[in-house]
Amino acid sequence: MSYQVIARKYRPQTFVDLTGQEHITRTLSNALDQRRLHHAYLFSGARGTGKTTTARILAKGLNCRAGVTSKPCLECASCLEIAASNSIDVLEIDAASNTGVDNVRDVIINNLAVTPARDRYKVFVIDEVHMLSTSAFNALLKTLEEPPAHVVFIMATTELHKVPDTILSRCQQFEFRQIATEKIFRRLREIAAAEQVRISDEALREVARAGAGSLRDAQSAFDQVIAFSGAEIKEEDVAAALGLVGARTLGRFVEVIAAQDGGAILNLVEEMVSRGYDLRNFTRELMAYLRHLLVIKSGIASSEVLGVADVEIGRLKQLALRFSEEDLVRFFHLLADTEKEIKDSPHPRFQLEIGLIKLTHAARLHSLDDLISRLEALEAQLKEGMSNSASLNTTSAPSSERRSKDGPETLAETKTKPVGGSREPILRRLQSPSEVPRSGLSAVPPLAEPSGFNDYDPFDQPEPDFGPQPSLAPARHQVKPLTQVQPTAAPRVEPGREVEAIRAEVQKLNRGLLLTALEDAQSLAYGNGKLTATFASDDAFARRLRDSKPIFREIGERLFGHPISVEVTISGQVVAPVDEAAQARERLRERALSNPAVRAVIEKFKCELIDVRELPQTAASEQ
Repeated sequence: MSYQVIARKYRPQTFVDLTGQEHITRTLSNALDQRRLHHAYLFSGARGTGKTTTARILAKGLNCRAGVTSKPCLECASCLEIAASNSIDVLEIDAASNTGVDNVRDVIINNLAVTPARDRYKVFVIDEVHMLSTSAFNALLKTLEEPPAHVVFIMATTELHKVPDTILSRCQQFEFRQIATEKIFRRLREIAAAEQVRISDEALREVARAGAGSLRDAQSAFDQVIAFSGAEIKEEDVAAALGLVGARTLGRFVEVIAAQDGGAILNLVEEMVSRGYDLRNFTRELMAYLRHLLVIKSGIASSEVLGVADVEIGRLKQLALRFSEEDLVRFFHLLADTEKEIKDSPHPRFQLEIGLIKLTHAARLHSLDDLISRLEALEAQLKEGMSNSASLNTTSAPSSERRSKDGPETLAETKTKPVGGSREPILRRLQSPSEVPRSGLSAVPPLAEPSGFNDYDPFDQPEPDFGPQPSLAPARHQVKPLTQVQPTAAPRVEPGREVEAIRAEVQKLNRGLLLTALEDAQSLAYGNGKLTATFASDDAFARRLRDSKPIFREIGERLFGHPISVEVTISGQVVAPVDEAAQARERLRERALSNPAVRAVIEKFKCELIDVRELPQTAASEQ
């Protein structure tokens, strides 16, 4: 006898043998036992879930020699012929090959009046019924509604939405569900024992997962693996035969993403490519794996909902602890974009590597709630500092007795000090959590621009009183900048290494965009207190460098003991923001950087000022 494939050899013969469709088998069994029979049934669902098999079992129950029963004998002529698909009273029609109205009229309508040759019912099984033409459906309408008493229609389809509503209303509908991976695994274990095939549980679960909810697909895959490996099958044999990416490999990728290890990601991609995996299919598998983590993160750990084996749920729970729900959603969208790019790219490996590297960087992002919490913690610390300062001032001696070696200091003078002395100016900007900037720098309270802004120093403080001075104004009205301290020797920079020292200082300040701008420049040169950068075009990096002059002035003070200027050239021509709008933006930026609240946020979160916008109410507040 010729070889018979596993899907046909182990096809269920009774309702008890059906896998994963208990809600349907129970209904049909009760209908047969109670003689509550309908004249038309419609089975819908994914491929390989048992629609045609159930139709044959139902036909056996209707025509078995033992009578209408949910447990056919499987020994009478009717049961044997139905199982072999050669019964003259059970006609199986492929609607994909018989789509026209003439086919329906010749095969079905003209045979309705003919009584069964031997059996109790004449059963018409129409597979892929959605393929029938509109005329063919119209020809069936009256017959489906009032067929002869000895006729039963059983229709099956994988695309229920293509069946007209007029047909649906005349049938009892049964929707076949995708079969859980664990149930497919148990059925494959029974088949492996019957076929005397030695296979580990891990390898067999990979075969069950390859079925994607279809038992027939899983049985076909099992047949393929047996042909590849013989009677003894290992997990790597399954991966090689079916081209699958195992759950263990997917877990390794997720672990490396959590560890933010870009080098390990590239090594795993190299391993995958060397094994011949389809990269687009791998991307889909990884998306499904992330979906499992998101479902578990949402509090659902059912194997039926997840579509994985019970033994995998424990590992999924451990991996889910390493991500937030926002991380997993962000990863999923990035992978979806990567899958589209792989489809259209001549270099799919490059697209996959870049997409996975993006995932490692995305794992470093902080949620908005985390940033808000840190801002509120900063506010609490500042309020605590103000409280301690006020307590100290109220318990100290009168101002006439609080004299340092440099002269007297009053309470009013103490409160006007900037961040280096007292924190009161910041607290004045952050009086309540509602004033904490949450959605950008536009939330910072507007600053009034005083007259003569170019000569204005925001860190002015009252000058200490050194006794009688030959001045026309009282000493408390004389001011001097806070930065007027004793000069210190700047660190010595080796000649010829000034550019390298400046780049290192930018990196220490954590100015990522500014550092990228320096690296994008065609050339960098330093001389006579000036840093000259040459760019090919006046792009965003060139503009970023021009807008960062205050930062370079501070770097120059630290490195050389004097501020340095920045000159940007495009193809040898100096480009400077000479228009009034650019000058206004520069002044607005300097005003924002002089705001103690802004400086506190920048220092706390190691961030960079990108853009400054003036609020509409600024003009009103300055009046």
